[in-house]
Amino acid sequence: MFNHLLLSTDGSELADKALPYAIELAKKFGSKITVCSVIDLYPYIGAIEVMPVGMDQWQDEVRKQANVALQHMSERINSAGLSCDTVVEEDAQAWRGLLAAAEKQGCDAIVIASHGRSGMTSAMLGSQTSRVLSHSK
Repeated sequence: MFNHLLLSTDGSELADKALPYAIELAKKFGSKITVCSVIDLYPYIGAIEVMPVGMDQWQDEVRKQANVALQHMSERINSAGLSCDTVVEEDAQAWRGLLAAAEKQGCDAIVIASHGRSGMTSAMLGSQTSRVLSHSK
């Protein structure tokens, strides 16, 4: 039913909650897993003025954090006896980046937690998750 799953992570504990579901689906259907982290390399205008480091160093740190999150998920998937690919997608909106990554990678399903880092801003379903649901094909 599902040939290729895109598993979303932002490095948060809440995002980790989607992992068991991705593993279960992959084992059940023999699906390939690609883990994706969407990063925004350009901080809000006001944040630039108070950044303790330069823009290049800040962007390097954002990329590093994304790769740490991907490595964490990859290790857990490997320990479940599965393999996976990883991808970093750059976009100011996580939902848009996830949909772009899913299309580029040829995924037929996206596994995403109901909330991530911005979970406090939404009452029931995270805003990014809601947008993935409403804009996906």
